[in-house]
Amino acid sequence: MNLNVVNRLATFCIRFLDTKKPTKPIIETLPQKPPIPSVSRKESFLRTTPESCGVSSKLIYDYVQKIAADKTLNMHSIMILRDGKVMFECCFGGQDISTPKMTFSACKSITSIAIGMLIDDGILSLSESVSQIFEDRINLIDKIRLDAITVEDLLTMRSGIVFNEAEAFALSNWIKSFFSSATQGKPGESFEYNSLNTYILSAIVYKKTGTHLQAYLSERLFTPLGITDYAWEKCPMGIEKGGWGLYMRPEDMAKIGTLVMNGGTWENKRIISEEYLKSATSSHAVTPDRIGNFNYGYQIWVGKDTDTFLFNGMLGQNVLGFRKNGIIIVSNAGNGELFQQSSFYKLTLDTFDASFPKSAPENRKACKDLSAFAKTLVFGGKKIFSRNVNKSFAEFERFLLPSYETTDENARSFGLMPVILQATQSNYTSGTKSISFLYDKDAASLAVAFEEENETYTFRAGFTCGEKTEISFRGEKFIVCAFARFAYSEDDCPMLIVRIDFTETPCSRVLKFCFFEDSMVCKATEEPGADFVVSSAGEKLSRILEESLGAKIAEKIDTGYIEYKLEKIFSNKINFKPRIKRD
Repeated sequence: MNLNVVNRLATFCIRFLDTKKPTKPIIETLPQKPPIPSVSRKESFLRTTPESCGVSSKLIYDYVQKIAADKTLNMHSIMILRDGKVMFECCFGGQDISTPKMTFSACKSITSIAIGMLIDDGILSLSESVSQIFEDRINLIDKIRLDAITVEDLLTMRSGIVFNEAEAFALSNWIKSFFSSATQGKPGESFEYNSLNTYILSAIVYKKTGTHLQAYLSERLFTPLGITDYAWEKCPMGIEKGGWGLYMRPEDMAKIGTLVMNGGTWENKRIISEEYLKSATSSHAVTPDRIGNFNYGYQIWVGKDTDTFLFNGMLGQNVLGFRKNGIIIVSNAGNGELFQQSSFYKLTLDTFDASFPKSAPENRKACKDLSAFAKTLVFGGKKIFSRNVNKSFAEFERFLLPSYETTDENARSFGLMPVILQATQSNYTSGTKSISFLYDKDAASLAVAFEEENETYTFRAGFTCGEKTEISFRGEKFIVCAFARFAYSEDDCPMLIVRIDFTETPCSRVLKFCFFEDSMVCKATEEPGADFVVSSAGEKLSRILEESLGAKIAEKIDTGYIEYKLEKIFSNKINFKPRIKRD
């Protein structure tokens, strides 16, 4: 990492850790999230019972119950298919399985399919030198220095290039930065996960075809599979990120998983060669045990001890295929894992890595129990009656009438959007000024208005079921589903609790409004939160600050200090005063 990049990142880290000032991004790239078309909500897969697919409803019931009981998984949705049929699907909390989701690194496997198509067409070869492909974009020294890096090295995460996601955060020309980067080891030797390898694969698609990755796949993959609702974020230069940034519905991810399971055919039509997919889902790089129980193929994870393939994105985004029985599990979550460290994988492998008959006798009771259990997993699924809500509101009414304003200096970095989402989108709040409430007795719902420096964001929270709202944050639109309830704190303080799921993302926000006679305190937490950032980025933040020559707080830099600052950012506690004095 060069000194200029270190200093820019250090400056950003200092801004980010300062709770008394709004965070300013290093590069203005808004909006990153493009509009996502909503062309069709048609279900492409037949819905049927587990038994008709040879799997017992009881087995799935037990599996989902364990998933739901493990709160560390923070599961959002699950879809289970076999042989092109959905035998079970469910959502948790305020999630919606029909909404396009952030796939994170799971979309690397889709970029691999585009590369496979270029190879099938004879436009590209695995052994082709990457520096020669971009010879008009790089200098002669870098071309010679990196001549040994091949397309296959990019696919298997063995390029040896050091330039990574953290540096890309501070620079706009990712291609130039990639090829001017230092290397570590020889190409093709050791596995080192780096999403910029996948970005260069995306750039190769454009370089070889003159068509951007999304448009190329739209014609060759998405349209043939009937995939319409998707969007792919681009780098500052307008090239799809390739290794992250794709939004796609779980059912459409299941289609691509089914394509891989079927060896490259969809509805008896050849989409990509079986030869490429066979190689792509074979182990080429051995991964460290700390990552999980999967090795690496061509941007697709491959089971070390099981005949499985996996599209995997951080925070719990997965398409897991069992080749011995044709079962595919599509899952979305908001947990704190980077790869495959959670209990989800062992639990899923233990349950489904087995032989199943083609069909089994129907069990109506077990199937009914499974369906009833799935309904309890969503907001309002446990039958909350509006009359009980209105009775509670009578006790809280006087607290919800006024608007609350704040002069808390920490409110300058406090906003409605989760902090992790602000960071991944480089879309930071300008600070909160006031919060107000409007209760709708007939609908048993609450409108909550967050007035920030430049805009007011209003959403609805339901007391009997989740309420959906579309909110635009500085040009980026997000769908949220919110659920509210009245409660009392341990100190017998009247409290309003609002959970907000940003349903296209892994992120959720929990706001606890504690009311006092002359004030209100808003306690905000989020999932994933400080624990995830500390474990995944805490040491990197410390190292960046230590390496910076201009770090103003160098004497305080250690992991403990970073943890303290991150905890404060992710567990905000902001004081408010009523604008109008209550009676």
